Amino acid sequence: MSAATLRAMSGSRQALFQAVLDRPDEDPPRALYAAFLDAQGDPYGAFIRAQLAQTHALRYRSDEEASQREEEARQLRYAHRTPEWTNGIEKLVQLPKFIRGFVEKVVVDAEQYLTHADEIYQRAPIRHLVLSEVGDLATTIARDPHLAQLASLSLDNTSKKRPIDDAGLAAIAASSYLHRLKSLEVSFQGIGLPGLEALCASRALPSLIYVNLAGNQVEDPREGFGTDSMTGRVVVEGAYLEPFGREIKRGSAISHGYMRPRGYATFRPSTRSSDRR
Repeated sequence: MSAATLRAMSGSRQALFQAVLDRPDEDPPRALYAAFLDAQGDPYGAFIRAQLAQTHALRYRSDEEASQREEEARQLRYAHRTPEWTNGIEKLVQLPKFIRGFVEKVVVDAEQYLTHADEIYQRAPIRHLVLSEVGDLATTIARDPHLAQLASLSLDNTSKKRPIDDAGLAAIAASSYLHRLKSLEVSFQGIGLPGLEALCASRALPSLIYVNLAGNQVEDPREGFGTDSMTGRVVVEGAYLEPFGREIKRGSAISHGYMRPRGYATFRPSTRSSDRR
């Protein structure tokens, strides 16, 4: 598309942004939005392109190029960032983080989220959500259709006073809207074996490959793996499961009843090579 054509689309900026919101997983709508901004002389376009290039480099394990693109994006953000880049989302959330050129990750109080979820997702293509002080709101949150676009969800209990407990994890595990979820963080949430069993039995989380259960009272079922000493990359061929993890995978954990708590668990539900792509 020529620069002249893009300039002629001056009334279509909102339509281009809406395409980003409608297709949050995809890069092409973001690249088209960046090209439109370039044609307007807006440096935000260069920032979007730099972050897209950084992500592409990371996907194809080009660490040096990824570092260069990250620094390029950092300098552009420092020199040119305006409130328009975040589309006013700061009034609704905390710690907005740019990923692939747009705010994708936010931290928000659970009650605030339930009140303003529609507006939050209208202002940014959220794919990574951190909810604080969830407590007994977990069941309500699990019914939120906006969750359908999330790649990661973290339920925090910073105060240590509002855990989601087993019932909350069971509700999340049964949600009809988390089919794209790859990562779930539920540390220090008062979760025991019933909650873990509900998670393991779930058929509603087909994309899930990582769960952090640190600080919960369950036996350690985490998958172990080695890392390359030079690059730090995970050596997936060396992955292994502790005995309880193997029992869970075989579906036999329930028959063991109560398990001695260790207070820490990081659970990766599958060791199949196809789940690590």
